Amino acid sequence: MTGKKFILLICILIPLNGCTTSDKVALQSQANPIYYQSDNKEKSILSIKSALHNDEKNLDLYILLGKEYMRHNNFTEAIDSFNIVLNQDSKSFEAYNYRGEAQYLLGNFEQALYDFDVSLSINPFYSDAYYNRAKYYDGVNNSKLALGDLDSAIKYSDKNFLAYQMRGRIKQRYKLHADAVQDFDYSISQKPNNLTALYYRSISYHELGRLHNALDDLNQVLNYDPSLVPALFIRADVLKSLNKIEDAINDYEKILSEERNNARAKKELIKIKRARRP
Repeated sequence: MTGKKFILLICILIPLNGCTTSDKVALQSQANPIYYQSDNKEKSILSIKSALHNDEKNLDLYILLGKEYMRHNNFTEAIDSFNIVLNQDSKSFEAYNYRGEAQYLLGNFEQALYDFDVSLSINPFYSDAYYNRAKYYDGVNNSKLALGDLDSAIKYSDKNFLAYQMRGRIKQRYKLHADAVQDFDYSISQKPNNLTALYYRSISYHELGRLHNALDDLNQVLNYDPSLVPALFIRADVLKSLNKIEDAINDYEKILSEERNNARAKKELIKIKRARRP
């Protein structure tokens, strides 16, 4: 599995919808992506550390360093950087928010909630902290508080595409598909290549019977990664509903080329081929 495919799968399958990379994944191939990412990581971190060597009291650089560590999944080092900021400036709402995000990604959920609460007590208009706290509430199955925080995140930044996307996902879980589509629309208007929102919008389109709209969204997702199994399953179902049987068969066969022992794909392929017989 390629790095890009793994990122997209995580963005689609994580129920909290907290992934922030879907809009940032470059649509290009790399001859050696692992080496490329590692090389870039070292260069970026060394560059910031070099700047800090010349300006060691610059707290903005420590925040930048922490964010860079987070970008490369080094959450412990990120927390250390944010702690340096907070030791010098206890009112840094950004450092609290980012530290909370790192704690959350480490699975330290109560510490994360504390940091989000403190961040918002310092700056009650901070959209990112509302969004991050909503992830916590959604994770403990408190949709009411999650939706309240997402409303605030959007109120204080109508360009917070992740907040629209997550609010759409929660509405989708409650079968409010028309409202969910509206939120996904806003998310995609802010980030047109937001493949996660396109994928989830296709689900609501499908539930609403807007099959051609669903197919358009799924085609965009699968143009990026033609072997993404969850999207292939939905597209095959849409194609069956549109009576495009051969295209649906092709999608089930693509699934089996990716996952040879996928029982569901085998079953659907047998059913659709039997139904196709004169």
